Amino acid sequence: MKSFHIILIILLSLLTSIVGTKYVVAHSGNGAVQTVKESAYDRVMRTGTLRCGYLVYPTLLDHDPNTGAFSGMYYDLMAELGKQLSLKIEWTEEVGLATAFDGLSIGRYDVVCDPLAQVPARARVTEFTVPVIYFPYFLYARADDTRFDNDYAKVNDPSVKVALLEGEMAQYVKADLFPKAQTISLQNMTDASQVYLQVMMKKADVAMAEPSSIEAFMIHNPGKLKRVSGESLRMQPAGLDVAVGEERLKSLLNTSIMSLQVTGFTQRLVDKYTTSSDQFYYAASPWGTSSKPLSSTH
Repeated sequence: MKSFHIILIILLSLLTSIVGTKYVVAHSGNGAVQTVKESAYDRVMRTGTLRCGYLVYPTLLDHDPNTGAFSGMYYDLMAELGKQLSLKIEWTEEVGLATAFDGLSIGRYDVVCDPLAQVPARARVTEFTVPVIYFPYFLYARADDTRFDNDYAKVNDPSVKVALLEGEMAQYVKADLFPKAQTISLQNMTDASQVYLQVMMKKADVAMAEPSSIEAFMIHNPGKLKRVSGESLRMQPAGLDVAVGEERLKSLLNTSIMSLQVTGFTQRLVDKYTTSSDQFYYAASPWGTSSKPLSSTH
């Protein structure tokens, strides 16, 4: 029996080195061996390090593959959160939209440090913090295509093709607003620019995006795409994401985010990275219950 315990501890040590999660071997009263998984909160407190899973997204989070340097709104946000919490921020693993929450559940990282839209389907597999920012979703088409201007209903037609990334917010918006349209779906690790290329090359008719995501593409491809005239399709809150059940870690992050809202750090952060008045909105309330247009700060 003793040798079995030793083997078990060795196996758990190997597993810990792979996924970064600590397991504790415990003995029940009847002599049975039990293993208890360490929570992300306890691991963060024990190590003093908060591990980020991340998606590279223009303006929000950029990663230079040559130097390894990170930059962007959420990089600055996490740096400040780490400073306030006396934690080291480790950018552990680049993830895809379809697999981002899987890594949380098995402990590969502690937080998804990107502004993923807070939608019910994702709430089944992750827990959201209070919003850090809000971002609008718009419809984009080729510059010479006026079919959908001020008439989004025309997109909901079997002859229309909508380009999107698997697992991305556009997938949920399309299912809700344009279920009859065809889907041109790209794998979740594909660069977002490939979605816009589908429209530009006439393989799709429209794409949906927040301005921060598509602006760089439009700058490098002038006169090719345009925002379809009309209101935003959605106004989505976005914060950080933790594994289901990680209430203490979520509470820790919530307190820190609300503190950054109260001190005006979030507003200054949005100001720094915004190039248009409707690109981002920031939470005006410490509880993230309402949003205030960025344009009102100028």
